[in-house]
Amino acid sequence: MAEQIPGSWRGVVNVYRASPKEVQGYFEAIPDLVERFNLEVAIGFMFIRLEKALNTMLYCGARKLHRAHADTAFSFVDSHHMTRKEFRRLFRNVFGEEIPKDLTDTLAEAERVRDKIVHGKSAADADKRRAIVRLIEYAGGMNELVSKLAGFRPFTTDLRGFVGRAESLHASTTSWLMKGLGFTGRAADDAAAS
Repeated sequence: MAEQIPGSWRGVVNVYRASPKEVQGYFEAIPDLVERFNLEVAIGFMFIRLEKALNTMLYCGARKLHRAHADTAFSFVDSHHMTRKEFRRLFRNVFGEEIPKDLTDTLAEAERVRDKIVHGKSAADADKRRAIVRLIEYAGGMNELVSKLAGFRPFTTDLRGFVGRAESLHASTTSWLMKGLGFTGRAADDAAAS
C-alpha cells in the first residue's frame, strides 16, 4: 500500500481515478470536493462514508456468514456504540480473522489527520492529501479482504444479492447470535422485550 502522496489536489484526483471502480463509485464526490472546496470537506465526506461502510460490513457479514435475520441484525449493528477498537473486535468475531496490520495502520494515518481537523487543530495540506489517499487505499484493501472472507465488497454502491439464497435464522435466534458475536445496546433490549 503506502502510495506516494500527491503534491496537489489534481494528484489526489489521479489517485482516485486509478482506484478500483467500486471505490470510485462509493466516493464519487471526491473529484468535485477536492477541486472546489477545502480538503477538509473531502475528508469529512470520506469519513462519513467510511463509517457507513464499516457498519454495512458488519451487517452484511452477519447476514452472509451467520445467516442472521435482516431486521434484527440491522438493529443490533445500528444501535451498537462503535469505537475504532470495538470495530476491530467485532470484525474478528464476524469474519473470523483480524484486520491486517497494514490496513489498520493505513486507516490510523488518515484518522490522525481527521482528529486534528475535528478538534480544531491545524493540519498541513500535504497531511490532508495523505489522509484522502490513505482512505482510498484502505477502502480498496478492505474490499479485497472482505471479498476473500465473505464474497462481497463493502465499499460499493450495489450490494444486491450479497446473501444469495440462504435462508435466514429466526429473529429471536439472531438476537442470541448477535449477542454472541459481541453486539450490545438498545437492540438487545428491544429483542428481549418482543
